Amino acid sequence: MRPRSSRAPGGATRAVALLRPARRDQMHAVPGADPKSAADAGSRELETALAVYVRQVAERIGVPSDAVTHEVTDTATAYIGLTARVAALPLRDLMLVWDERLGWSIAIEPCGNDQPPVICHLGAEIAPAPASVARFVSDVVGGHRYGGGGPTPTRIDRSALAGRMVARPA
Repeated sequence: MRPRSSRAPGGATRAVALLRPARRDQMHAVPGADPKSAADAGSRELETALAVYVRQVAERIGVPSDAVTHEVTDTATAYIGLTARVAALPLRDLMLVWDERLGWSIAIEPCGNDQPPVICHLGAEIAPAPASVARFVSDVVGGHRYGGGGPTPTRIDRSALAGRMVARPA
């Protein structure tokens, strides 16, 4: 594995924003609840759970915390700079990105404002166990897995997503 090059600020937000479809789905309102306070509470829960979840994924794949970032705003995203590279592109850095609607993807680090080319999507599950994400990274870097169907954006209940993240074994 090679040491990482320095990264541009805002890696998670910028990288995932470039991968995200233009349409943003709205969360379902809970009947009888104030939608703003329910959304705020769900965002706080997701912020805490995502921080732990992304740290667990990074630990599983051997990435130091300084190459990891996450953010919960109008959408939740995470970015992990990978130290490994694929044989077909030995000079290009890779990133593992997560989006609350799309799940995990491995893409090539963008140059400038380029759209980061996605090498592979993990699959339909939005927040799989960290061990599953680590196997995915290992398979892609090892050349055993490429492509995969593009994910289908889903509607998200942030509190339920946070619950799934904390319920997963590391």
